[in-house]
Amino acid sequence: MKKLVNVLKYLLFLAIGLAVFYYIYKDFELKTLASQISGIRWRWIVASLVLGILSHVCRALRWDMLIQSAGYSASRFRTFCAVMAMYFTNLIIPRGGEIIRCTTLNRTDNVPFAALLGTVVIERTVDTLLMILIAAVMVFFQLDFLKEFFEAPGHEAMLDKISFLFSPWFWIAGTIVGIGAIVLLWKFRHKIMQIKLIQPIVGLIRKFWDGLKSIAQLERPLLFIAESVFIYIAYFLMLYVTFFSFAPTCGLSLGTALTTFIMGGLAMLAPVQGGIGPWHFMVFETLALYGVAIDDGKIFALISHSTTNGFCLIVGAIGLIYLTLVGKKKTTPAAE
Repeated sequence: MKKLVNVLKYLLFLAIGLAVFYYIYKDFELKTLASQISGIRWRWIVASLVLGILSHVCRALRWDMLIQSAGYSASRFRTFCAVMAMYFTNLIIPRGGEIIRCTTLNRTDNVPFAALLGTVVIERTVDTLLMILIAAVMVFFQLDFLKEFFEAPGHEAMLDKISFLFSPWFWIAGTIVGIGAIVLLWKFRHKIMQIKLIQPIVGLIRKFWDGLKSIAQLERPLLFIAESVFIYIAYFLMLYVTFFSFAPTCGLSLGTALTTFIMGGLAMLAPVQGGIGPWHFMVFETLALYGVAIDDGKIFALISHSTTNGFCLIVGAIGLIYLTLVGKKKTTPAAE
């Protein structure tokens, strides 16, 4: 029954995403779309995909570092294939890719599933912190833009819900309340820990903290951090380079790309496969505030999303097939 509910949930979210996608592009004529796409400078698309490959390779190397720190060894090529299988699966089943990459590498390289899952927790801890940091930087430097975005026609409902965020009193009060909460939580921590509803939350925070501490125990922690930063720089440059492939966006700045990257990232939080629909909406609406015509923004979003995710689908499917066909490794030497 639970599996059926999960399947229905995924189908519902996919239907919502496709409905949004259809609403965005329903008025486009195929001839017009084909004409616009025919003018794409494909060398920039290729450059974007090369950056994508570099980011995926870097993610595989970073994961391999964590696997070795756990006392196991795996083929770097199969680790890369597992990472691509993760992307492929996430485009079909949201959040399902993490299980797939751990399952496949467990089968092919005999690394314990629990150990692999632990490395994924560390990875996600770092990724979450980096995204929060990037978003904080964007908010700090682009607060006026964010206000303009939510004040734009059609966004009034969103603005009504978050207008308080633009008040300085909110941030002052929030800081005071936050400090007070931390003091109270620390003072009464022993009593709070006895509350059953709080225990799962505390456990999650501890895992988060343990994940951060484990980074310092790596043989080369600075390299791990550098690889993590590079992954997100490459993600960002993938979008920025794609700007040059399309005439209406080729003159946009790095700042515009950063804002578009973050706004698109927010759309990816929606539990929709590949962010289809919500990602397109956030991107073309963001570009519109920088002077890009709505229709041009929609075409750019279609180009960027289709090429990036189409590439991940193809390479990820190949990686998954390879890992499915390859035999199980007989022995796994522990790292010294």
